[in-house]
Amino acid sequence: MEVKRFPIYKYDYIFNKFNSRLVNNVKLCYESIEINYPCRLDAMAINPSAVCYNDSMVFTPGEVVISTEKFINVKVKVMDADKKLEIGENTKRKVLVKHAYELMKDVLKFDDALYIDVDDKDIPKHCGFGSSSSTIAAVAAAINELYNHPISNPDLIKYLAANHGEEVSDDNEDELKMVQCIGGGATNGLTEEGIIIIAGKSTSIAKMKYDGTVLIAVPNDFVIKDADYLMKKEEDNLWKFKKTGDLYSEKIAYDLLHKALPSMVNGSIKDLADVVFDYRFNMGSIENCSFVYEPMVEEAKTLRKLYENGDCEFLALSSVGPAYFVIVNKKKDIHKCTEVFKKLNMNVMTTKICNSLYKIMDTKLIEDKNYWEKESTASSFKNRPTSSYITNEIDKYVNKNSMCLDIGCGGGRYSRYLKQITPNVIAIDKYENMGKSLLEDSIDFKCATFDNVPLEDSLADVILSIGVIHNAETEEEYDKAFKEMNRLLKSDGTLIFSVFTNDIITSDLTNTHGNCYNIQSRPPMVLYSKEEIDNIFKNNGFEITDVIDEHITYVGDRGARYVYSVVAKKK
Repeated sequence: MEVKRFPIYKYDYIFNKFNSRLVNNVKLCYESIEINYPCRLDAMAINPSAVCYNDSMVFTPGEVVISTEKFINVKVKVMDADKKLEIGENTKRKVLVKHAYELMKDVLKFDDALYIDVDDKDIPKHCGFGSSSSTIAAVAAAINELYNHPISNPDLIKYLAANHGEEVSDDNEDELKMVQCIGGGATNGLTEEGIIIIAGKSTSIAKMKYDGTVLIAVPNDFVIKDADYLMKKEEDNLWKFKKTGDLYSEKIAYDLLHKALPSMVNGSIKDLADVVFDYRFNMGSIENCSFVYEPMVEEAKTLRKLYENGDCEFLALSSVGPAYFVIVNKKKDIHKCTEVFKKLNMNVMTTKICNSLYKIMDTKLIEDKNYWEKESTASSFKNRPTSSYITNEIDKYVNKNSMCLDIGCGGGRYSRYLKQITPNVIAIDKYENMGKSLLEDSIDFKCATFDNVPLEDSLADVILSIGVIHNAETEEEYDKAFKEMNRLLKSDGTLIFSVFTNDIITSDLTNTHGNCYNIQSRPPMVLYSKEEIDNIFKNNGFEITDVIDEHITYVGDRGARYVYSVVAKKK
């Protein structure tokens, strides 16, 4: 029989272009991101005859996937560098990272330099964990997240499955061996559920959450071989896969449709486990895969008794092996299965079914460091209308002789209102641009931070601080602003104050520590609760005399903020 060989190609070659619609705009959202991506166990191919070589690189055998809490850690960081890709020192499988990078760059068209580091130290390769496809998927998912998640998870699964490859050898960082991919390595990390059935073109047709301990056993004497060697051996044995598919694919499909899928809907994996066991242990699947490790056929004779005797809920070879795995939930069964594996000279790894997407471990949002210094920002704040609940208080406490400070004046809307009542107005802001238009209107402006105002003690009758103190970058700076306002006020002086609180936290806010938050495309903020703000007033020599307003406002397209406004007196 003539054997068609899977080719070797350069890491940046793309067989199948992305042809779906992007669901979000491509925009850089993070300076860095870190994710943990789960590895899969491939319990069976639904139609093994479709595993065979084809020129399209789109494979349709379908598979049963178990997602596990064995994670690949990926860190991606935007660099200020000419070199477009730098790979971290923890990364062993550099060609897979290069390939994932090129796949995503071809779709997203980004031009940023990226640093990518992959730590897969707990994942043995070429043993049945889907480590190659999961590595590519992990890097792709992290880059997708970095750029606002523009590719939907189902579309990303199909795209990666249609462009899969593995290392030719450990020392070849430029070429990949084309390898058929059903989509399990991408599906398990991009799907909420832990047990998944894939059919057709990498499409999940059934999935369920299931809690279970997973024992994975790999022979201690197994020697890991290069993908090129293993694929040549597989190519020589593809006729066996085809024969099994021709004989049994209709029975497998029927049993899945009429037994396994209904059971999954009702929360049971028993019928699915029966289908998988029958395929692996009674239809020749293990013999077909024994080119990877010949003793697996003898191992199967012992291991099958674990399922037949009810010592586990699920038993299978993973992919083409040599890893076997069981799902168990009873301590006595964990002990029994571990004992049997060890008697067969197998190393046993214990993990859990992963019933979640990849986990975002850490992020650093893109910060527009120049946001407040832009003329467009100053202009937008200048043209904002005043709020009546603030101007009503100004009318109560300000007269023609009052000395008023507008701390954090922004575009100066309240400074101008004050100027209509009294000539004694000093507007203060950290950014020069904010004060330009005020100087044109003959309003005294000082460029200073709200925690260090270069004015004398007990100067002001009234201080305004409207929507600014939450822009502190640290809790210390926030607290110092109150001390500074107390210093500047006369005895029994009035503070008219408004601030965002943490009573509403939207998805654009990321808590970094304590009450500090990063904001997507904005400088950071400090957000306290109303009760905490009340205590800050009290601890800094103020007494709140009136809560003048509480409401929810919407800040552009970034989401809701809770606004808390009060009048306080210096004690």
